[in-house]
Amino acid sequence: MIERPENLTDLVFTAIRKRMIDASLPPGSSVSEAMLSKDLQVSKTPVREALLQMRQIGLVAPSGRGLRVVVPTARIIRDAFEMRAGLEAAAARYAADRATREQKNELVELAQASAEVADDFEAFRDADTSFHQAVAAAADNAMLHKAVEDAVVLTQVLRQRDVHVERDFTPDSREHIRIAQAIKSGDGAAAADRLSEHILRIMEQLLQAFGGKATGDGGLRPAELRSPA
Repeated sequence: MIERPENLTDLVFTAIRKRMIDASLPPGSSVSEAMLSKDLQVSKTPVREALLQMRQIGLVAPSGRGLRVVVPTARIIRDAFEMRAGLEAAAARYAADRATREQKNELVELAQASAEVADDFEAFRDADTSFHQAVAAAADNAMLHKAVEDAVVLTQVLRQRDVHVERDFTPDSREHIRIAQAIKSGDGAAAADRLSEHILRIMEQLLQAFGGKATGDGGLRPAELRSPA
C-alpha cells in the first residue's frame, strides 16, 4: 500500500518502475490501470498519470487498447543511451558556464564520493545518480533538467533489469572526477566531451552484455534473448 504523499503520481511512478526492475512487471507484459490501482490502493488518476509519463519516456507502449511493458532490444538500448549522452553533454557544457561556485564544489565532492564506494554496487548506483542529477541541476535549464531526468530513468531500468552487471566501478568514478574538474574549471567543451564519452562507454559495455550491437531493425525481441546478468 502507498501512503498519501504530497505528490502521489510520483510515488506511483516509482512503485511501477520498481516492479519493472524486479520483473514483477516483466518486458512484454500487459499493464492494467485497474489492477495497479487496486494493488497500490490508489485511485486510477495517479496511475493513469504515471503510465502517461512512462509512455512518454519509453518504458511502456500501446498494445491494442491497453499498454505493455516495452521489450528491450539492442536498438532501444543504443537509442536510449545516445539520447542520454547528448542531453547530458549539453547539461555539462552549460554547467561549466552557469554553475555557482557552491555547485561546482558539490560536483567535485559527489564525484569523489562515488570513488569511495566504487566497489559497492548499491552504494555506487546511488552516488552515480546523485552526481548526474547534480550536473543536470547545475545547467540551470529546467527543460533540459527534466529531459535528462527522463533519460536517466529509462537507462536505469534498462541497465538494472535487462543487462545488470556487477563490477568494479572505479573507471566510472574516475570519469566522474574528470567531468567535475572540467566543469569546475569552466571548460564546457571538455566537460561535454568527457560526459558524452562516459555515457557511450557504458552503452558499449551494456550492448556487449546484452548480446551484440544494435541491428537497426527497431523491433521487439523476446525476453529470452536477453543476456544473463
